[in-house]
Amino acid sequence: MGYLLIEAHHREDLFIYESGSKDILAGKDAYSIDYVDGFHYYYSVLFALLIYPLTFLPVYIGNLLWLLLNAVLLYRIAIIISSYFDFTTLTKKQKLLFIILSFLFGLRFIWANFHNQQITILILYLSLEGLQFVFSGNKFAGALLIALGINIKILPVVLLPYLLYRREFKVSFLVSIFYIAMLFLPGFILGFEQNNMLISSWWKLINPFNSIHNLDVDEVSFHSLSTLLATLLVKNVPDKFAMHIHRNIMDISYDHLVLVLNITRLIFISFSLYFLRTKPFISKVSNMHRFVEISYLLLLIPLIFPHQQGYAFIFIMPAVSYIIYYLITQRNALPNSKFRIITAFMILSYLLCNLELLLGEFGEYYDHFKILTYGTLLVIPLLAVCYPLKKSLGKNR
Repeated sequence: MGYLLIEAHHREDLFIYESGSKDILAGKDAYSIDYVDGFHYYYSVLFALLIYPLTFLPVYIGNLLWLLLNAVLLYRIAIIISSYFDFTTLTKKQKLLFIILSFLFGLRFIWANFHNQQITILILYLSLEGLQFVFSGNKFAGALLIALGINIKILPVVLLPYLLYRREFKVSFLVSIFYIAMLFLPGFILGFEQNNMLISSWWKLINPFNSIHNLDVDEVSFHSLSTLLATLLVKNVPDKFAMHIHRNIMDISYDHLVLVLNITRLIFISFSLYFLRTKPFISKVSNMHRFVEISYLLLLIPLIFPHQQGYAFIFIMPAVSYIIYYLITQRNALPNSKFRIITAFMILSYLLCNLELLLGEFGEYYDHFKILTYGTLLVIPLLAVCYPLKKSLGKNR
């Protein structure tokens, strides 16, 4: 609580959300306005309306309430993730080890979200809670939460093809209906002409086909496949914050970069079939099987979408928590060599993801070489190797 009281003094991303909210309610186009050194409001019109009451509060109180909400949602995320694991077979020391290791790995992402007063914890919560509702039978509530997450920030859209693959046709339909409704609902307050103009302006800003999203180097702290490939494959990438240290291994044209980027994205998306492991439209899978495939889809989000900063990589934590659980429960079942190799690469991934927190004085080097992206990429083969053995690792529902 003391930490939240301190962070509430800062003016961070919540200020941009509130500024965009006030401008939209004042009849302005918030998507064409620069806030705080050229930053934009990237979120939905509906979200602007939902947070508008915060603009009436003193800045400190509004910040504190937002951080408290994030703390509650983070706790609920931890509960949802834990619900997939069977802790009855673990000793107290093993349970404590799981909690400590998961917390330490995710600490950088948790800190970044609270320090920046970000929205990512909310999006992850809506995704996990929505799926929790869907697979427990409350499909209406689940679809509503997933649609809200997609409306606020498009990232959870990766769940739609998954729901179709798992024969959740009704849920997919409801998500689509709710999403469309959420797009036009603000029209009843703002007027439909104003709302339509805002939607059009919003799309121009977030359109993934914009060249700025393919080069994706507007900020030195961007990390994703688009940023990584741009810095590796283009010699004079227009990164005004870049250090004068060589990092590209090739120099290809912009058109070739776009081609390589989209092929790479397609490869990673296609690899989801490795985790799905069933024919399409089969809905009955084990609880742990479902968790692993969901974890991979969430892990993809900060990689395949542009404009991702460190706080967005909290989406990899379900996958990380699974790997940690696997290593703890399978320690005696695995050959020593395999256990040591997985553990070594897990430590390397942890360091690459958390060096900014551990040795922040060299942060400009970490951002320059995009080591967070490498750390996240390492999680993918680890997750694949740690696929459940014959013995079930989780609860069966």
